[in-house]
Amino acid sequence: MKEQIKISIKDAIIKLYPQHGGIEFSVDFAPANIDADFASNAAMVLGKTEGLKPGEVAILLQEKLNEAGKGFTTSVAMPGFLNFKVGNEHWQEELGRILKAGAKYGASNANKGRKARVEYVSANPTGPIHIGNARGGPYGEVICRVLEATGYKVLREYFHNDVGGQVEKLGATLWYWYCKETGQEAVFPADGYQGEYLQEVAKAAVKKLGKDLKQMDLAKLVEFALDLIYKENFQLLKDLGIEFDEITKESELRTSGKTEKVLKELREKKVLVKKDGAEWFAPASTRSSLGGPNDEFLADREAVVVKSDGEPTYFASDIAYHKEKFASKYDLVVDIFGSNHHGHVPKLKALCRVFGYDPANFQVLLYQFVRVKRGQEVVKMSKRAGTYVTAREVLDEVGYDSMIFLLLMTAINTHIDFDLELAKDTSVKNPVFRVQYAHARASSILDKASGQKLKPSRESLAILKGREEITLIRKLNQYQELILELSESYQVHKIPHYLMELSDVFHSFYEKVKVLSEKKEESEARLALVVGAQTVLANGLRLMGIKPKCEASSK
Repeated sequence: MKEQIKISIKDAIIKLYPQHGGIEFSVDFAPANIDADFASNAAMVLGKTEGLKPGEVAILLQEKLNEAGKGFTTSVAMPGFLNFKVGNEHWQEELGRILKAGAKYGASNANKGRKARVEYVSANPTGPIHIGNARGGPYGEVICRVLEATGYKVLREYFHNDVGGQVEKLGATLWYWYCKETGQEAVFPADGYQGEYLQEVAKAAVKKLGKDLKQMDLAKLVEFALDLIYKENFQLLKDLGIEFDEITKESELRTSGKTEKVLKELREKKVLVKKDGAEWFAPASTRSSLGGPNDEFLADREAVVVKSDGEPTYFASDIAYHKEKFASKYDLVVDIFGSNHHGHVPKLKALCRVFGYDPANFQVLLYQFVRVKRGQEVVKMSKRAGTYVTAREVLDEVGYDSMIFLLLMTAINTHIDFDLELAKDTSVKNPVFRVQYAHARASSILDKASGQKLKPSRESLAILKGREEITLIRKLNQYQELILELSESYQVHKIPHYLMELSDVFHSFYEKVKVLSEKKEESEARLALVVGAQTVLANGLRLMGIKPKCEASSK
């Protein structure tokens, strides 16, 4: 219907203002507080273009639209919005579509035949995943599910940077704790990793590798630690509902020669510049003059690809990794990083052009940090991790459903204050409980109806004409469009917010409408609407990886 309204508006504009037939305007679901189904800003846009009062343009458009008679009526709301109301038959048909589609409602073939690869989490390999990194996990996973729901074939991938300075620091810290465990003299490294976690790893190493390791055996100790940390972190990710299709290790890119090969290619393309004894990534398109002060990347230490000692940097391996991504003929490549990687984005975008990949098909999404609170009090860093709160600690304390829902309900470009007390609350103050309760209430109504030998009836949907009934159907109908929108905008925080709004609309319907009445046909039509609500709530929760479970009473 939205598309039909949009086409009708364009036809009306062409008749009234043929020179402006190509203007861009929106048609959206109308706000809940007005008596309309859809609303458009077309007259506002056109009025500005024509230098006319939007209200006058809106009245002229209204007349043309109502003359055309396309299954809706048009009204004007000042200062110039067009409001549209459609017949109840439209919403009854929409409910029928929801009931027919069931668990597949919201899915589409809009992107059928397209492929996407999505990299997310890619945590530091030297310790437990912290709550900040964990935010990228559910966010990336839901993006993958949304893309799949619209027809994409998705490759989930993880980049494991298991070499470099952080691994060297891991080794130095581990050696100190290993020496402490085996009675040897050692000094804690000046920049060593804090916390008790690596002490635990050292104890495990003593049990596995024995007490006789020497400094020359440090590589063996580091290999053991990286493997142990890797397994623990991937168990956490699995517990968060995340499993990857492909895992690329930085060490393998180097030992296979792929990193050196791509560096050679970049030299041939003349996009590397020597400065201070190192090689820097600096495409000509970013440089005003060689080595000049306006050179975008030559002022950024992270643009170094080969250090002055000849050692490739992490960015060099990341270039090799992205070269493979861009060459893999995927229609969409998505990277999901913490906001501290913001300086990495322009360099990766520049790589697209260097390797001939369309930057429009490469998305880098950055998420902000998470602060853990207990009520009004900020939770201090973990004694075990030393510098941050681990994701495992939060998961074990609040449980899967609350952790996922609360991490997802804030836009990624906004910091999160994750409240442990709210996450553990089992009342409707907790957003996930509020949504699950609505699903459970629908299930309870259906269970009670089954005991009364009443069944939802699609054949009797024409009975549904009341304000609360139509309002609920209208809200259900928004779900399919939301999923399609998110496959392009990636603003997955809109899913939990939509589900909370739907829950409120359903609870209002439940309070104001007697579902199980003395009239069998009326009851069975309303039961069909309850099934529709239950279906969309379940579909949305499952898209987030959350089971729609809870207890409730019915009437």
